[in-house]
Amino acid sequence: MKRLQIATTGLTVVEENNVIDVNASSHSRPVDLLIQVPTRTSLKLGCVNSGDIKVERVQGDIEANNVNGSVTLTGISGSAVAHALNGGVVVLFNQVMQGKTMSFSSMNGKVDVTFPENIKAKVVMKTDNGEIFSDFDIQLDPTTRQPVVEDSRGQGGKYRVRVDKAVYGTINGGGPEIHFTNFNGSIYIRKAGK
Repeated sequence: MKRLQIATTGLTVVEENNVIDVNASSHSRPVDLLIQVPTRTSLKLGCVNSGDIKVERVQGDIEANNVNGSVTLTGISGSAVAHALNGGVVVLFNQVMQGKTMSFSSMNGKVDVTFPENIKAKVVMKTDNGEIFSDFDIQLDPTTRQPVVEDSRGQGGKYRVRVDKAVYGTINGGGPEIHFTNFNGSIYIRKAGK
């Protein structure tokens, strides 16, 4: 017997109410998709196995989630939520949409985000096995967070106290909250032009 090559990937594209859903379902081999969109658009992207998410020069809200690859967003304007479980997150903003909460996280890779120098934000930063670096003069919050007490002894449970490991601060006087979370890697918060 000889093996037959299967040339199709199982691509589905659905448009409904000006929302386009693109799905490639190939379980046996990777599929590369190059999708061109208008400059001003919002994106919600996801990848599970053996692929990276790359976005260039888009203005709008971007949400990118990758399980076994990296997330790279370059030359973007707007807001972003980016997570890579087994890969790095690299984001380069041309402009940030003020008033939007953002989040950048990785489990096993670096988190490296570059903002315009005039960004105003409250930052929440946490890494378990890494360091935090920044070009910005981040004003750290000197007050310690109160421990969280979970008491379920009345229901036959246990008593638990958790102390938040995150570091809190502000950039340029504060603004919307931006979360940086990493487990096995460092966090880099860069100022454009540095």
